[in-house]
Amino acid sequence: MKKIVALSIVLIGFLGCKKDDPKGDKPVLKFKSVSTLDVAKGQDLLVYTFELQDANGDTEGAMWVHDSRLWRDNPDDTTYTDVLFPLLESHKGTKLKAEVELYVSDGMDVRMRLRDGIPPAVTNPDTMQYRVFVLDNAGNSSDTLVLPKVAIHN
Repeated sequence: MKKIVALSIVLIGFLGCKKDDPKGDKPVLKFKSVSTLDVAKGQDLLVYTFELQDANGDTEGAMWVHDSRLWRDNPDDTTYTDVLFPLLESHKGTKLKAEVELYVSDGMDVRMRLRDGIPPAVTNPDTMQYRVFVLDNAGNSSDTLVLPKVAIHN
């Protein structure tokens, strides 16, 4: 009987030492769609749609975006621009699942420019490709997504 009790205590001890799932702390960003892969001359808005999941709900800050057009002369540069999220109405400790849209436009009210600015177009059509990721408040990063190439006609 003593052996059964001792064995039970050891088994319970091993079960209590179960390692936490590391994926639970990492935000998950999934690419869903882009409004078009061919932006016509005169069209001034491109919309990327993502699904964002965070098990502990502390992803509230920004999406980090690398625009390959900015680094044509230095393709190995991995500088990212932060694009702030709107209020996601999440609270730490609450599971978050949200649809997030990234707007790329010629308008002055957006962070990511489609054309008419930096970088200047070098060809017609110009080609744009983004790499994106998100960070949560604890510094955990989602995987970096490489988005589809988009042709932009000037």
